[in-house]
Amino acid sequence: MNQMNSQKKSRSKGEQGFSLLELVVSMMLFMIVTGAVWGVLRAAQMSRSVVNQQVDLQKNVRLGLNLIGRDTYNAGFGYPLRNTVVLPDNRISTLLAIPVDTDSTRDTVPPIIAGNNITLNTFNTAANIRTDQVTFLFKDSTFNLVGSGAAAVSQPLSINAATTNGSGIDEIVPISGSNTLCRVNDIYLITGNSGSTLGVATAMSGTNIVQFSNGDVLAINQTGSTGPLRSITVPASIQRVLMVTYYVAADGTLTRREYANATTGSYIDEPLVYNVEDFQIKYVMDNGTLLDNPSAGPDGIAGTADDTQSNLAAVRQIRVTISVRSVEKNSSNQPYRQTMTATFSTRNLGYDAS
Repeated sequence: MNQMNSQKKSRSKGEQGFSLLELVVSMMLFMIVTGAVWGVLRAAQMSRSVVNQQVDLQKNVRLGLNLIGRDTYNAGFGYPLRNTVVLPDNRISTLLAIPVDTDSTRDTVPPIIAGNNITLNTFNTAANIRTDQVTFLFKDSTFNLVGSGAAAVSQPLSINAATTNGSGIDEIVPISGSNTLCRVNDIYLITGNSGSTLGVATAMSGTNIVQFSNGDVLAINQTGSTGPLRSITVPASIQRVLMVTYYVAADGTLTRREYANATTGSYIDEPLVYNVEDFQIKYVMDNGTLLDNPSAGPDGIAGTADDTQSNLAAVRQIRVTISVRSVEKNSSNQPYRQTMTATFSTRNLGYDAS
């Protein structure tokens, strides 16, 4: 009998559950551990989101910087640095919407043209933020290829002196007797003993004449005996050039604009980077100084009497800063932002790497 009671007590003791206190403590421990794990996961998720946003922003900015760097390296390639390129007064200033000069004489056109604080950026939440722009000119390396395969090199095409026909249109005849290498709406650099000028081809007449008339898509031609094209003396040559501008539209889109060159209009725009808050350019000169606009002269203000366009040939590096922000916002309801700066050498303008 005692043995049976002992067995009952043993079974009753072994079948006892957790007490209320033990359950509460267990639940609290579970909640603490779960909360800690959730916090770590949440922090990791937020960190990943930040990294993803920053990576996306960096990718877009790097694309823009790579293209700017390529055209900076090309600036001045095959373009006269010491042999002055001239155009009628204020033609380039009007085209690029930069301040015009104070005189009425012909303007020089350097291979780099600066534009400081040109475009109002309405995408930037700060008021009255204006972004920079920069324009590069360099020869088109696909024009008149001489040689074969990878060894082929672009060469200028020798020409006769320009004449003006009975309709007031300037005409150039290549010495080869063929105009097949030229195209309407291309920009050409015409160089001779007396200097250089730029012109936009407006028509091909017959098989051997390239025509340059007033009213071209860029409004830079000035025909007749007093125009710059007629002032070029032989021996002379013609070479197709590219002219590109980097600027930020008012909506915050960094854009590469290529002028004329086989288009029906005056330019083709290529959007590169969206949501740009700021775009600033500084110029490192051959004496080491850092300027916002080398052509602005000692007073630093473009469009005044002390402007000196020739200073732009002394640019040795260009320092570009792009600031962007994302449309998405973080946990603090703030957009993600990224600023990147890159410096590129103007290797065709006399830059010495040593």
